Amino acid sequence: MDNNSVIGSEVDAEADESYVNAALEDGQTGKKSVQRNYATVLTEEDIRALMEIDVQSVSDFTSLSKAEATLLLSHLRWNVDCICKQWSAGAQSVRDSVGLLELDPPSDDNEYFCGACGESHPHKNLASVSCGHRICTRCWTSHINKIISEKPAAEWNLWLKCPVRVGLHASCPASVGLDTIERFASKREKFNYNQYLLRSYVDNRETGSRCAIDLSPGSGNASVSCHRLVRFCWNCREDAHSPVDCKTAAKWLLENAVPCPKCKLRIPRNQDNSLKMKCLPCNYVFCWFCHVDWIEDMEGTGGDLHFCTFDAVLSDQRGKMSESDSNRYEDCYENWDSNELLMQKEQANLPKLDTIIQELSNTQLENVSQLKFILEAGLQIIECRRVLEWTYVYGYYLREDEVGKQNLLKDTQERLKKFVENLKHCLETNLQPFRYEEEPSKDFNAFRIKLTELTSLTRNHYENVVKDVENGLASVVSEGEASGSGRNQ
Repeated sequence: MDNNSVIGSEVDAEADESYVNAALEDGQTGKKSVQRNYATVLTEEDIRALMEIDVQSVSDFTSLSKAEATLLLSHLRWNVDCICKQWSAGAQSVRDSVGLLELDPPSDDNEYFCGACGESHPHKNLASVSCGHRICTRCWTSHINKIISEKPAAEWNLWLKCPVRVGLHASCPASVGLDTIERFASKREKFNYNQYLLRSYVDNRETGSRCAIDLSPGSGNASVSCHRLVRFCWNCREDAHSPVDCKTAAKWLLENAVPCPKCKLRIPRNQDNSLKMKCLPCNYVFCWFCHVDWIEDMEGTGGDLHFCTFDAVLSDQRGKMSESDSNRYEDCYENWDSNELLMQKEQANLPKLDTIIQELSNTQLENVSQLKFILEAGLQIIECRRVLEWTYVYGYYLREDEVGKQNLLKDTQERLKKFVENLKHCLETNLQPFRYEEEPSKDFNAFRIKLTELTSLTRNHYENVVKDVENGLASVVSEGEASGSGRNQ
């Protein structure tokens, strides 16, 4: 632990409090000491216990099974109060919105045809969700494993439905719950789905964090992480945006990302710059500019038109932006967005790394803690992508005459990308052969040393990038440049 880290036992802090006490003069020794406040730690086990409490609460209130209550919570962003209010106002409407149907159970015949493959199976080899359609064990396993392994986690709730076709182009709307997944999915897909539920809960519930949060004096960003589940800025409570400050990040997000009017999740603008936006987690479709419900507005105009003042505003903005500014903006946005997507891809890959660690504990090293260097490499790649993403925003707000800083920033970005590529290659390519070894490999220790060293080198460069940009690239001193300040800040 370095000199800026928190030392001592954990101190409870209110979820909405964030402050750092200034250095205090010690009257007896004359030495200065720094007192910090930081959040209480929650382990994964603690978070799952909180999830269980919410599941039980919804189950008791709605008289649903725990699996059905979990399904309800995962669809409606784990908001217990909101679910209870909606349920009281219209339980059937809530059921329909998440795919919890109320139909008469099918007969218990000895033989029945699978609704997916059409083959005849004994009754004991068939199972159904709330729709009552009988599906055989083989079809359930294939259907669930395929969706979890191939679709993005954000879309699982959209695709995990009964596989029976109820029309020429329509699928059965009945959702697949945790009980069905636990019964039919493979071990890896079960693990991945449970990790998805955990991340979904953390993303949508203010559970606090389970780490001693270091609020070091002199840092304007106060990025904190909670055991890889979520990373955010302690000052503004938005997603972590180091190395740019909160004001710059807020300005950029205001111009380039918008919160979904329904679930409030902030989502980036479509790459094709179309007005029609769709929030994947909640399925809401709305206008990027005026935030109205896209479908309702279209229905009100005969189904083929959407009216808002965006075109006039856009034309006015383009008229004020020079061609060079427009090119700089497009370059910045493309790099910002591509690193955001790459970061999300690496985050979605974390459950796979957990699975690999479990596999290697059976062949290479029995102690799982000795294999954490693999996960640390994956997490470092994610953090580098996050920082790279925001360095492009920093570069966009540099003045045009700050050429020295612009060039230094580009060199710094390229070096960091090279470190990330080397680390990623070692993690993905060099690791794979060991997954298929049935006995301990003599080469595994060499791989462990190499990956650990690459992670350390990448982390050192990453930390230097953060420090340099937070200091305004102060090492660049040239005529006509004012160190540390960017235009429009």
